[in-house]
Amino acid sequence: MLGRVCKKAILEAFAEKDDELLNITQLCERIPGLTWYTFKKLAKNKKLPNVQGKYSLKLVKAAMQSR
Repeated sequence: MLGRVCKKAILEAFAEKDDELLNITQLCERIPGLTWYTFKKLAKNKKLPNVQGKYSLKLVKAAMQSR
């Protein structure tokens, strides 16, 4: 119960920022040139935070630009 409430609160916070939480496959579909391998390297190097295996689209894009 508490986990669902926390997850819902996090999703609402991201929605307010016009951001989305996506899994790796969805990120690779949305961002041209991003593959599973390059994402895993990026996530490790930039220490991207995740929520139950999902990542912020804006944070991933920002990390790719700063690379």
